[in-house]
Amino acid sequence: MTVALFDPRLGLREQLACWHEVVAAADAQDDPGHGSMPPAARAAALLAPRPDGRVLRWLGCADGEVVGLAELFLSDRENLGWGFAEVIVHPRHRRSGHGSALLAAMRAAASDAGRDTLVLSAVRGTPGPDWAAASSARKAQELWESEVDLGSLDPAALGDRPVPGYRLVCWSEEAPEELLASYAEAVDAMADSPDGGLGYRSAPNTPDLVRARERCARAAGLQRRVVAAVHEASGTVAGLTVLEVPLLAPELAHQDDTVVVPAHRGRGIGLWLKAEMVRRLAADGGVVRRVRTTTDPSNGHMLAINDRLGYRRIGVREQWKLSV
Repeated sequence: MTVALFDPRLGLREQLACWHEVVAAADAQDDPGHGSMPPAARAAALLAPRPDGRVLRWLGCADGEVVGLAELFLSDRENLGWGFAEVIVHPRHRRSGHGSALLAAMRAAASDAGRDTLVLSAVRGTPGPDWAAASSARKAQELWESEVDLGSLDPAALGDRPVPGYRLVCWSEEAPEELLASYAEAVDAMADSPDGGLGYRSAPNTPDLVRARERCARAAGLQRRVVAAVHEASGTVAGLTVLEVPLLAPELAHQDDTVVVPAHRGRGIGLWLKAEMVRRLAADGGVVRRVRTTTDPSNGHMLAINDRLGYRRIGVREQWKLSV
């Protein structure tokens, strides 16, 4: 197999089509409940610039056919010794050494960039975990993946209640300017989220980075919907939940951050935020039908909220660390 760098910005339609074909085939085999993503949506995601680092990509070819791909994200803000890696091999061509060849290319690139660790993601029940273990990686974290069917919920019976002293503010795309600074600070409260021993370290957020991530989401064809709890006395964001909706395939949305600032915890704000998001999705007429989220199993509080909102476990994602 030959491994070559792939730059989607060059606009080579054949390569973009091959990338889509490999990912679609792997998803159909490993995650049939996800549903297919249109090629245009995948192309938009590939072309969107990252505001917090750079992405390197490779295509693996054998006998004139693309059989696998790899993606390496190198943050320029945090965890500067790490690279976040993903390898996908077409189901027809697995167990032939193609994944290992793609991993070797990523390890070399990570080493050249001064990184000493790769973080690999694998889904339990697929060949991924066994392959990671055979590559001498060490499992560092489990994430429980859950999904809620919005059509099965009664929005009036979600069990939340308004929290005195706070009001909810909702937006899509961009945070209101008057809340931008405190919203950026509130996102920083994710830093104390359980990570199962992975050892992730977050760098401080900034208003400029919030705006850059909003632009990146738009370029990737994602609508970011936010529900924030504002503390009435101070006018600052006390908690937030963020959902990403692929505009070309909106049936399945993905939960991003949900966090309550430590000084405001213990009041039921987290449940209130997520229940309000569900109600707003229902009010849209069912465009978004399902929502997926991942949660560290030690985060009992968030798991309890998800249970009350009707989330059901559908799988386990694993994070593996590999020395470069």
